[in-house]
Amino acid sequence: MPGVATDKRVPRTASEVTAVASSRLIDSRRLLYFMHVAQGGSFTAAEAALDIAQPALSRQIRQLETDLGTKLLERRGHGVEPTATGRVLLQYAVEVLDLMGTAVDEVEQSKLGPRDRVSLAVSRPFSTTYVPDVLRRFSKEYPHIHVSVFEASSGHVYEMLTSGAVDLAVVLVRANSPKISTTKLFDEALLVTGRSDNPHLQQAVVKRADLARLELILPAAPFGTRGILERYFEEGDLKIDPGLRFDSVSLMKEMIRRDGYSAILPESACVAELETGEFVARPLKPSLQRTLRLAHLRDKRQPEALTALRETLLAVIMGQNA
Repeated sequence: MPGVATDKRVPRTASEVTAVASSRLIDSRRLLYFMHVAQGGSFTAAEAALDIAQPALSRQIRQLETDLGTKLLERRGHGVEPTATGRVLLQYAVEVLDLMGTAVDEVEQSKLGPRDRVSLAVSRPFSTTYVPDVLRRFSKEYPHIHVSVFEASSGHVYEMLTSGAVDLAVVLVRANSPKISTTKLFDEALLVTGRSDNPHLQQAVVKRADLARLELILPAAPFGTRGILERYFEEGDLKIDPGLRFDSVSLMKEMIRRDGYSAILPESACVAELETGEFVARPLKPSLQRTLRLAHLRDKRQPEALTALRETLLAVIMGQNA
């Protein structure tokens, strides 16, 4: 057809693909040398990191510039910095070399034979209360299964599950989707927690209306404890919008300790502080609790590994709460 180029086509055969690829290859060792020099800002720093003589290092960088037909580094005072094209190459060098490292790791792992893998997402304090015992029992009974545990806020844990980032999660949300299967674990009370000298926590019970007088720290992420608290406030016609919202239990406790804030937490989040008398935890009126559920996506792969971890976790929880 007139006006349509006909001499450009996608390589189809192995030989054609090889011919195109060979003309665009970059020597990985030279790429590694360039990355160290560009990131370190000097040949001297790269020489020490790579344990290679500076003349040989300079020679390899010059050859890389020749291969690519462009200048990659400019001398500046006592060091060097990448040119505009050097910065482009540096970006890809980091990605390529990292990917090569991952490939080596995967090859090494494959030498061990096929391994089942399963992942779990939990929030604090569940992770410190139950997960160590779960992992101890699981590693003894299923040594061939590799398990990864991620700790996040209760809201982020739910997001990790629904996105498919993990196989199994302990969540606070009752799943409405048929794609998610849940099993109730247990209920736990949420208590108003603060320093023992907090004047608003001297009574045995904190009324819901009195929460407005406290300097509260609330969770930031949705789909977790935050949603439970917001519904509780709405039911009592409370308008609470604190200046601080974050998902770190450790940070919450430090802010309570230093500046007299309060938070609404399960008792298990502050066991040590409650035992020493540093903190007090008061029940709410009306009472407030959250339900922990074990959840997984129904169509998630690796059913044997997932089932094994699920059963172990349920056994440990039933044993500790018997």
